[in-house]
Amino acid sequence: MIRSYDPLICSLCGSRETVTLLESSTGRGRTSDSRIVNLKKVQCPVCGLVRDGQPFAASALEQHYSANYKLNVAKSGEEHVFYSASGATARSRLLHDWILALKPETSWQSGIRVLEVGCGQGRLLSQLLGTFPAIHFFGIDLSAEALALANAEGLNVRQGGLENLSGERFDIIIAFGVLEHVPNPRTFLTQVRELLSEQGEAIIGQPMQDVPSYDVFFVDHLHHFTTGHVRSLGENVGFTQIGVLAGHPSIHNFSLHHLRNTDQLPQATGDAHGKTSRCAEAIALYRGVFASLNDCLAAIKENERLRVFGTGEVFTLLYTYSNLHRMNILCGLDDNPDRQANLGWPFPVVSPDRAREFGLSSVLLCANTMYNHLLLERLSRLDLPGVTVRYMSDKLQEGWLSFAVQPSAPGGHVGMVEAEAGRRD
Repeated sequence: MIRSYDPLICSLCGSRETVTLLESSTGRGRTSDSRIVNLKKVQCPVCGLVRDGQPFAASALEQHYSANYKLNVAKSGEEHVFYSASGATARSRLLHDWILALKPETSWQSGIRVLEVGCGQGRLLSQLLGTFPAIHFFGIDLSAEALALANAEGLNVRQGGLENLSGERFDIIIAFGVLEHVPNPRTFLTQVRELLSEQGEAIIGQPMQDVPSYDVFFVDHLHHFTTGHVRSLGENVGFTQIGVLAGHPSIHNFSLHHLRNTDQLPQATGDAHGKTSRCAEAIALYRGVFASLNDCLAAIKENERLRVFGTGEVFTLLYTYSNLHRMNILCGLDDNPDRQANLGWPFPVVSPDRAREFGLSSVLLCANTMYNHLLLERLSRLDLPGVTVRYMSDKLQEGWLSFAVQPSAPGGHVGMVEAEAGRRD
């Protein structure tokens, strides 16, 4: 059963003191699966842990993850893909490889029982099963829709929370992108430990605040951890951290923690670990980004219609917190136009190859800056009228976020104008 979320008490140190870091003045906030709601974030001044500042009833959380949450549901078969110099990598394969970088393949013993919490439609389970066919893999998730897809692939999954597994034992428990969503991280890790065999291990991955990360703008991320916070939470319930990977070339703002069940009594440690949280810096940084985008949008003619190139996480962030939602958007361009997240926009989403069908209009690039060169290359091959590109500098913050406004022009060539506003000192 999902417990209600109480923002009054810090789940790490128990303090009731708070400092408000962020409260949406527009009444607009966003969830990690791209829905728009209200937003408030507070920080514990004692241990530095940042958390959501709004209470959530158990019924609301149950509805969110069992029915509303669509991030792990992809009926059309697509999966989020990360691009690098070596090519495209599916999210599940990237996580598989990252987990094995933390816990090498040679340390996985045949016949053990492995559970993934928040398994969705089972893509990571399928990847791991392909590597370890002699291991028994299980999954649990709240979404009946996602689990129906996992069951169709023959995976051993069930619906519910960890309390539904009481009495069972596992040798390894994996939870990636889960800890930030749970009402009480201490309770969650306690439940994980209780389900582990003696000397069992947990592999926990989540956004980290050791670097400025825009996940602080996600309403349903109820907590925002530094790597030190995660280590402290584990120690507080009886884990020992035996390894950590902070940052991945394709997902800079995540950390992956390897914890081992021990016979030691829980340790009340680490109250100072989170003092280095960069949430406040991230808030200031991205507010500058949103303001800079507003300046770019203000330069567009009043009745001009936009095409947006990229309708994923970055676009949704900009759509929510800038004036982009007030613009006349003609269409979205996305390589997976039929994916679940694209179905709710008030404009059509099509493949970039269909861009010309929508006539002349400005194009707004909404993507991770590591993909800027790929997007510009794609634009050059689309046979669109010559444009001038205005874009956020890659220097803004280590290549995580950019936008570009491209006013259409008859003929000519692609020129580039760097936007200086919003840069971090």
